[in-house]
Order: sequence, then C-alpha cells, then structure tokens
Amino acid sequence: MSLRLTRREIIAASLLLASSPLLAEEDTITVDGMFGPVQVPKSPKRVVVSDGDDVLQPTVALGIIPVGASRPNFTGGFAKGVAERLPADIGYIGSSGEPNFETVLTLEPDLILMSNDDIPDLQGMYERYTQIAPTVLIDVQPKDWRKTLTTIAGATGREAQASELLAKYDERVGQVRSAISGNIGTATIARVRTNLVRYMLQDTSFTWSVLKDVGFRAPPQQQITSNDGFINISLERLDLLEADFILLLEDEGAKGPGAMSEKLKALPTFANLKGDKMELPSADYLFGNVLTAFNMLDVLEAKFKS
Repeated sequence: MSLRLTRREIIAASLLLASSPLLAEEDTITVDGMFGPVQVPKSPKRVVVSDGDDVLQPTVALGIIPVGASRPNFTGGFAKGVAERLPADIGYIGSSGEPNFETVLTLEPDLILMSNDDIPDLQGMYERYTQIAPTVLIDVQPKDWRKTLTTIAGATGREAQASELLAKYDERVGQVRSAISGNIGTATIARVRTNLVRYMLQDTSFTWSVLKDVGFRAPPQQQITSNDGFINISLERLDLLEADFILLLEDEGAKGPGAMSEKLKALPTFANLKGDKMELPSADYLFGNVLTAFNMLDVLEAKFKS
C-alpha cells in the first residue's frame, strides 16, 4: 500500500483545506504527540479515530462522537459499551493498518487520533494522515490505559471528563476490593487461542492492570518478564496456571466441539488445578480502556461477592 496521497486525494485535500475556516491561534492548543508537538482545535467537531480498539473506547467514554473510525483488528466488532455510543451513520475507514484515505478525506475531519499499535510504516502512515487534518499519534500500552485516556482528553479539551471517569473508577475499585476481600489472592489470566494456551504477565496486560488494582497478584511461578507480555505454554505444563483464581479468556475460534477450549478442559491436568475457574470471551476483556475496566470490576464483584 502506497503511503503517499494519490493525485485525486491531493486535489480533494486541497479543496477541503481551502474550504475550511482558518482557526485563530487562540482557538487551538498544542499537544505533544509521539512525533512532536501538534497544533489542534481546542474543541474539535469532526474527529476520526484510526484505532478501533485502544483509542476508540476512551474517545467515546469521554463523550466524543466520532464521525469516522476503523473497526477493531482483533475481533472486527466493538467492545461492550462502545457500539452503543457510536452514531448509526459513522464512517468506517477500513482497518488501522490499511485505512481508506479517500474515505477519511470525505469525512472532513478537523482532528485525527491515531495509535502506534501494529502499524507497518508508522511514520509514513502518520505523515499521510497529517496531510488531511491535524493528527495526534498516541503511544498505546495496554497496561497504561489511564495514560491513553488522559492523552486523548488533553487533545480534545476533555480533561475534566477524564478526571471524573478515573475518580469514579478508583472509587469503584475500592468498593469491589472491600466486597470481595476474603477472596483476593493469586490469579492467572490465561488466553485460550485456537491452537495454544498462554498466560498473560501481570506487568504488561490490560486485564491484569484491573486485577492488580483490586489486589490480585500472579503466583510465584509466573513472576517473570517478557517483551511479548505473555508466555506460551504446552498442554503438558498446565500446572503453571495454578492460582487461587484462574481466569480463562477464550477466543471465539477456540470454543465449540473439538476446539482448543474443549480439549483443554478435558485434560486431567486441567481438572486437577485447584483454583476457582472462570471463562470470559477474550474479545470483551483482553484489551480495552476505562469502559472495559468498569465491566471487569463488575464481573469480579459478581463472581466473588456471592
């Protein structure tokens, strides 16, 4: 895919810029992006989000209604709480890695929010977006979802909303911790894929960030680090999953007759795990931001409060 605008797109972009009212300096703010400072509107009206996972959720949680967005790469569907906040006529711009720039142009954005997650030519993609509208490139790290939220808030003039959301989250963490205090101990977060099982590391995973806030910690045999954020294990080493609480995050393709999840649960080594087991769809809980964090707290409270 070429990362230069086509001739037709250049003409369209020129017409768009010519017809757009110039913003006075007092109507803009300067935001620090990954490639340097960016001047953006104080109150953007037409926001396009190029990451349908980690950036779109905090955007809509802040009350911003985007005119365009990509679909999530992992599932193709939006996380709980996101779809209901999107307009029915939202413009879909393709995937984050292969967006349709002509569609982005027709949406006439005054701000583009972009992430650095799994982009083949990050700088080239960023430069192409900047030819259309001011673009803020956000460094997305799953465990640092709070930072993603506050970065987007700073770029869109929604700092007060972000502070309110985080204060409510911290209050909810305290409520859940008090409600389930007798059940807080070690935990495993394992992802069941179509062909393998892996456990997530507690210092790099989004889901772990919520469990750690409540008070859970990984068992001693998982106290290791990895650049990948997870450790693949063989079915002969399911003992590595042992913990007081074992959370299985199952991919959709791993469920059903003969699939990996069924094979896993049929093994004596899995049945012998003493921990309290629970299954959730990975599409809803493996990645996310503040909305998924609230949902995870609700799940933990419902699981252990009874």
